[in-house]
Amino acid sequence: MRRRFRNVTIAACLAAVAAAGGCGPTTLEVAPRPTAATDACAERMHDILGQILLYYAAHRMLPPTAEALSAAGGSVPPLVCPVSGKSYVYNPKGLLIADRPGIVVLYDCEPTHWGMRWGVLLEPPFGGRTLAARVILLEEKNFPAAR
Repeated sequence: MRRRFRNVTIAACLAAVAAAGGCGPTTLEVAPRPTAATDACAERMHDILGQILLYYAAHRMLPPTAEALSAAGGSVPPLVCPVSGKSYVYNPKGLLIADRPGIVVLYDCEPTHWGMRWGVLLEPPFGGRTLAARVILLEEKNFPAAR
């Protein structure tokens, strides 16, 4: 009798687990899209952006090279993506991005983040405004080699 009771209890537990969805099809968890507030690469770019803005404030121009940031003083983080380990690309002339005002002057060398790249977008000062800057996630189609 005892054995029969145990089998009934196990069957009841299995039925409860199945009813709760434990035996149903599983759903794939998709990693959330990175944000500038949660991605290590974006955080590093924010720090580098701060140094670019300090250089701009002192010289009224962008640094001619990434190395010029270090020469100007201050603490410049490594110019390397913490995810891929590859160097960032710095282009003081910038890349034009469709549907975005301004230019991208610093960006990942490859699409490491969800098939996209982090970049620093600068909007030149117009009408008495100051230089505007932000870190943005860029689609691969925006890069010349990807076209």
